[in-house]
Amino acid sequence: MAAHLPSYCDSSTPLPKYCFYASVDEQSLQGTSSDGFSLPCSSSLFVKKSGKATVSLSGQCERASIPTYGRGGLISGSISLESPGSVLEVVAIVEGKIQSSFADVGSGSVQLFKEQYPLYDHSTTTSEFPGSVSFDFVLPSSFRHGDEDVALPPSYNGHFIDAPTVSANVVYRLEFVIARSGMLRTKKHVVQPFRYYPRRRAPLPILSRPSPFSSIKATPEEWYQAVTQVKTRADVQIDPDAVHCHLFVPASRIYAMSDVIPFYVQLGGFLCVLQDILLACENGCTPVNFDSGSEANYNSQPIVRSLLQVHIIRRLTVSVRGNKCSRNKILATAVISPTPPDASECCSDMRNCLRGYVNYEGELRLPSQEAGSFKVANVQVEDFIQLTLLPQKDRRSPLLGLNLMVPVRLVTDSAHAHEVAA
Repeated sequence: MAAHLPSYCDSSTPLPKYCFYASVDEQSLQGTSSDGFSLPCSSSLFVKKSGKATVSLSGQCERASIPTYGRGGLISGSISLESPGSVLEVVAIVEGKIQSSFADVGSGSVQLFKEQYPLYDHSTTTSEFPGSVSFDFVLPSSFRHGDEDVALPPSYNGHFIDAPTVSANVVYRLEFVIARSGMLRTKKHVVQPFRYYPRRRAPLPILSRPSPFSSIKATPEEWYQAVTQVKTRADVQIDPDAVHCHLFVPASRIYAMSDVIPFYVQLGGFLCVLQDILLACENGCTPVNFDSGSEANYNSQPIVRSLLQVHIIRRLTVSVRGNKCSRNKILATAVISPTPPDASECCSDMRNCLRGYVNYEGELRLPSQEAGSFKVANVQVEDFIQLTLLPQKDRRSPLLGLNLMVPVRLVTDSAHAHEVAA
């Protein structure tokens, strides 16, 4: 016998409005907090006064400089107008767009969405404007681009002045158009930009390790390893495998902007070459242990200048009229602790040179409230962990510089979540 499913649609009963925040007659029973940026609570109002108009937006942080909304956020509030008898029409407009420019090429704009909401129309009613009218608008979570639905990008502002100048802005705004009667019909526009901050949680937590290299061997699945050789100069007779580089970062490569991201670097190869590119010793060398098992003892202390650096790099790529240009920005610079080898008694002949390792560990801390990675229309924002290595002696070094880029993705929330009771 065929089963009859119940009807889930009742056109006579309007669907309730849903939002991230509890109403005045509701209570949150349980939630998830994070160490990063959190959406504002519903206890504060953002108020903007412009002439005879006052716009109040609920669900904002106290003393916020700009309203903020998340994915599918509810824009809720009211607009109050002085001299209500002269008001003929009030229309609210919510829109988002991408604005980009490329020097010597031109500029472009992509409309993400634009929604209009009539709040009052004197021609459809016999009563005058009541002085204040409330509104509730739900932000879309995606927009139509070509043949596919694409998630709305976060608010973003990128500007690079190096020639050619490149800029890209993802902007959202709420606009009220107020028409009034008088000797001439007048229109006033009240514009309030807002920040769009869609949240996403990292899939895996970043675990702290007291002994980094032993943890890599014990749990290799928790680490992503990038391996490359440091290239040698063409005019130098040297084993092309003289130095190789291993960079270890947490396996998911999706990190929260509040995370402290650990990393480990191992440079392995001939000790003479490692000493040549990594160390500058003055007044002798200090004793340092290295993996080949050799030790040396000297009285004076060295001045160690490591030319290895690790950054988080943000790359903005803009396409305008068929022309593409990319620019990089350093978001974070690592604090690195090296354990270099001592090669002062190594050898004078590369054929007899010992092999050893330079082990580095460090961490990257991101600035707060940066937008996450995204790719929309003609703008792409990518993030990388970048390792750079420059030879110490420039032209005399047998090795060339190294630039290793590991793609990562930055999101808003850490995988470390804590349950809280309301």
